[in-house]
Amino acid sequence: MPAPICCFTLSEVRRIRRGDVIAIFAGAAYWSYNDGNEPLQMVAIADTSNPQNQNRRDYSSFPLAGPGSSSGGGGRREEEGEEESRGRRGVGNNILAGFNTRTLAQSLDVELETARRLQQNQHSRFFARVERGRRLSLPAPRSRSRSPYAGRQRQWGREDSAENGVEELVCPMRVKHNADNPEDADVYVRDGGRMNIVNRYKLPALKYLGLGAERVILRPRASFVPSWRMNAHAIMYVTRGEGRIEVVGDEGRSVFDGRVKEGQFIVIPQFYAVVKQAGEDGLEYITFTTSDNSYRSTLAGRQSVLKAMPEEVLRAAYRIDQNEARQVMRNREHDTLILPPSSSSLSGSGRYNQDQQQNVTSLLVQVA
Repeated sequence: MPAPICCFTLSEVRRIRRGDVIAIFAGAAYWSYNDGNEPLQMVAIADTSNPQNQNRRDYSSFPLAGPGSSSGGGGRREEEGEEESRGRRGVGNNILAGFNTRTLAQSLDVELETARRLQQNQHSRFFARVERGRRLSLPAPRSRSRSPYAGRQRQWGREDSAENGVEELVCPMRVKHNADNPEDADVYVRDGGRMNIVNRYKLPALKYLGLGAERVILRPRASFVPSWRMNAHAIMYVTRGEGRIEVVGDEGRSVFDGRVKEGQFIVIPQFYAVVKQAGEDGLEYITFTTSDNSYRSTLAGRQSVLKAMPEEVLRAAYRIDQNEARQVMRNREHDTLILPPSSSSLSGSGRYNQDQQQNVTSLLVQVA
């Protein structure tokens, strides 16, 4: 289990653990501290198309600490009237280092040397190591309090009025949800695996970010039904195990067919159909979506678009006989999004697995 950390965001200290999904708003200042004895891995994404990004379409962020600009600006600029350096892009430098040192000292009401240390005394952009044998003394995480605006809304007769979002951004709100809790799984299949969905209904903060997440654990040789997302792109990150992924583009061409393993990303655009098959050790991954409530269409299972079509339409479209059409429509009608290993695959029939994969691939190419 990863070591727990404290995460500061929106004036609240919150303790997080493995499987937590954390929503951080655009422009919010935050920090994290690993107070345990094990490494902690965090995966982060940013949506540059979010309406809150008023500046440009590329990613831009800045640290409040770390080294200054390498362009000769930062803490070395102490002369009044010197022009401010511009045009820095991406994850950059200590924003405090861009100010005139005297101006910064006056603004904070500190000594000039203190301001200079704030600008120049760090070497790493992202990490600061606590001195050996020392632990940070941090405020205890507080339980989420009720919004102080609630009473005013009743007083003003606005309790049932539509929210404008400002109050929830200003006031403390829940910004994390654990996606690794089996009891909270949205889909569970014996011998197949489970899926935990984190959307705007489980984590309302996501509606301001326009993002969502899904945590999927596939048991050995299980698979996720062929499907495509109707209203979102997806970024998949493998957290454990390995498996095979096949992606078919909206032009009906295979754009990826290969194996993935722990630590690898794969981007699946909107309307691209995908099949995921776990290997012998299973496959675990988290998928980030560019919608706070994404939808998918499936090609197999109880909600399959093929199952919903008239039998005669399938026969005419694919030029198959009645028996084949009924197999396509009904053979998986009791399955959900996760398919457990079939009896043939459990018996080690490699020929069956190969034929099954070829059939699924053919169906994807024809429908996509």
